[in-house]
Amino acid sequence: MEAGIVGYPGSGRSTVFNALLAHRAQEAAGARKSGAAIGVIHVQDARLEELSARFKPKKTTPIEIRLHDLCPSLEPNFPTAEIEAMKRMDLLLLVIPAFADPDPAAQLAGLDGLVADLCLEDLAAIEKLIKRTTREKTDATVKEALDLIQTALEASIPVISASSLQAQHREALRGYGLITDRPMIAVANNAEDAAGTPPPAELVKRGEELGIPILALAAGLEAEMAELAAEDRVEFLAEYGVSEPAGAAVTRAILERGDIIPFFTAGEDECRAWAIARNTAAKQAAGKIHSDIERGFIRAEVIGYDEYEPLAGGLTEAKSKGLLRVEGKDYIVQDGDIVNFRHNT
Repeated sequence: MEAGIVGYPGSGRSTVFNALLAHRAQEAAGARKSGAAIGVIHVQDARLEELSARFKPKKTTPIEIRLHDLCPSLEPNFPTAEIEAMKRMDLLLLVIPAFADPDPAAQLAGLDGLVADLCLEDLAAIEKLIKRTTREKTDATVKEALDLIQTALEASIPVISASSLQAQHREALRGYGLITDRPMIAVANNAEDAAGTPPPAELVKRGEELGIPILALAAGLEAEMAELAAEDRVEFLAEYGVSEPAGAAVTRAILERGDIIPFFTAGEDECRAWAIARNTAAKQAAGKIHSDIERGFIRAEVIGYDEYEPLAGGLTEAKSKGLLRVEGKDYIVQDGDIVNFRHNT
């Protein structure tokens, strides 16, 4: 999953990037592509850790979130490179500089301003598309969708949150790559002396209206603990009234807002968590592992983690007790399913 951090100069965007990576495995942190630093968050999951403890595999592979510190925004317009980078993201993380002004009204203005600017970028693209439809033959559903999106964007409503759009409108515009047609989360970047302070109620309410969950973190403080041993980090943050590292909360929020769930494969060679969209069918989930498995899909052998966990004999006991289900290609894979795919080679 690709998540991009977006914020204006002075918002602490890069500090947030460093804070989120401070307590997660880092790979390629600092690598640059189109002006963005890239780091990797390994999503911690107690279920995967338990599977690894039982199977003792050669390799354990968690879900990865590739975090992009997108190149600095330049008012009044975003650079072209940043616009294109945002369009490649699965989710955007918006940074509000609460440390600069803790007043809720200022934070509210910061969120509204950033969202409005993103909407303006999409509006410019939509207006070009509308002009094109006046010259070319265009499907009626597409025309209607463009008009509805234009109205929403003019009111600074992100496309993903536009209640006027029906399923057929969203399907008609699939692939247009609009920036605000992807999940978003916002973080209020607090000052160190406000660590542990939740986001203002006014900001949370506005986020609900926009379909943007709001979190709070003190990025500067959390970035400081990058050099601490893992066991010292929780104690360090507790002194400032922070119950858990921001990376854990933000990681959960990214997966929840992106409607992403894990399923597991387990064996002596590897125990692995695979990220899929909720409501993914078994055959498509198999394709996450390899396209050949999807093409040659025969069946899926499945047990939910909660069914598996109390079994001392693991999968062998599950088979003997008839708990390992055989599912077809249309089975909807559930959060925490342990799956073995049978397929033609």
